[in-house]
This record gives sequence, structure tokens and C-alpha cells, in this order.
Amino acid sequence: MIIETIPLGQALSITLLDQTRHYFGGYYHVKLLAYCDIQLEQSYFESFSEFNGAVEKMGLTVRFERILEKMAVPESEIESIRSQLTKAFHETAVAYLSSPGFAPGFVRSEYQKCIKKSPKIRRDRA
Repeated sequence: MIIETIPLGQALSITLLDQTRHYFGGYYHVKLLAYCDIQLEQSYFESFSEFNGAVEKMGLTVRFERILEKMAVPESEIESIRSQLTKAFHETAVAYLSSPGFAPGFVRSEYQKCIKKSPKIRRDRA
């Protein structure tokens, strides 16, 4: 269930999803997923070939995700904990995610991770 969509500017928005589940007895795992799909733009890269390489490896968008959670919450406290997690996210993350450098920096960082994960081509020596 979508709790909230937070506009960030630059045509970006963060979606907060409630993924709360029963844990055991009368206790719950309160879990919120914050995500934002960021479109790759050529201006985020030093060259057109680097941009094309990023699109090849990652597709046209890359997803930023954060999980906000608290375990073993009594049923009577679910709303309060959900509200606390949402408030803390607004106080700590929204300003950072709204900054003009976030999207290009995050996209380049994810691209660098993809490059490092790519299998290296091994050539047998004869």
C-alpha cells in the first residue's frame, strides 16, 4: 500500500510503500520501502559512449531504495511506529535526495558498481 509520494524536484519523486507484516503472536514487523526510479541522462556522464554503456548495463532507469523498519511492534503501536519511521525519513533523507547533485551522483555510482561486478574476460595463454 502506498503511504505517500514525495516530490523531489527534477521530475523525481520518492514513493513510500507500507510492507508491514505479522511477525508472531500479536507483534508485527513494521517495514516501509522508500524508492525512486531515476532516468539515465547523457548529462550525467562524461561522454556519449559512457552513457550508452550505462544504458546497456542498467537500462533506462536505476532505482534508489531504502528500507525503514522496526521488528516486534505490538499491534496497538503500528501506526505510531509507521509515523515515526516516516517522520525520520523526511527529516534525514528528503533534503539529501532533493539536492541537484543526488540523481547524477547516484546514477554514476550505480554504474561504477555495475562495471566492477561485470565479469572480466579471461583469455587463456597458449
